[in-house]
Amino acid sequence: MIQITRIEKPAVLEENAETWLGAYHNALSAFQAGLPNPSESLKKNKNQAENRYNHPTVKDALILMFSGKCAFCESQIRHIDYGSIEHFKPKLKFPDLCFSWENFLLSCNVCNDAGHKGINFPEEDQNGPFVNPVDEDPNDFFNFEFDHNTGTANVIPTDMRGTVTEKIIGLNRPELVKYRSSIVRKMVLIAIKARDGDIDCYDEIHRCCLKESEYAAFARALVRHFGL
Repeated sequence: MIQITRIEKPAVLEENAETWLGAYHNALSAFQAGLPNPSESLKKNKNQAENRYNHPTVKDALILMFSGKCAFCESQIRHIDYGSIEHFKPKLKFPDLCFSWENFLLSCNVCNDAGHKGINFPEEDQNGPFVNPVDEDPNDFFNFEFDHNTGTANVIPTDMRGTVTEKIIGLNRPELVKYRSSIVRKMVLIAIKARDGDIDCYDEIHRCCLKESEYAAFARALVRHFGL
């Protein structure tokens, strides 16, 4: 996870967010009034009103902003999936933020599934909220370490908010660690050669630090570790 600067709000949100929010509140109120057995038309109206945030230009802006990577795990998304517009504060619990640009991140479908981030949002008394890579520097909450004994690249929380974020979102889930480690092991070899004076490797490890590179947090940690 690396810190990302939020880009300008897409015009479609600037022009329509307030109107969409009003329509969403109306549809949501009607749906809730119909509980526990809302009609199909009430469900359809709520879903249509809610899903207006999922506009192509909003997705395109987030892809640009996050360089096509998941805001949480830093995996490249676009070559295997479309990715999700993630509401940092879940729209189910914070409906007023359903169309808020400041509440949007780009996420892979694993970090954002029901078994991980989903609609989870721990409050302060639960050692939350999650670390937000736009509003905060993840380096204040995590170390990004390569374990030479196990050959694995691990996200190491340094406080309780980091711990809750890592655990719930699954930043060290086995499949992610396996793939991420295969990339970071190569970074380590490049960094060692750069430390020993290889100019090409010096340039390459710094390319790995660019925000569009997968697992740039680990490359940046290696640069700091080897004084590159």
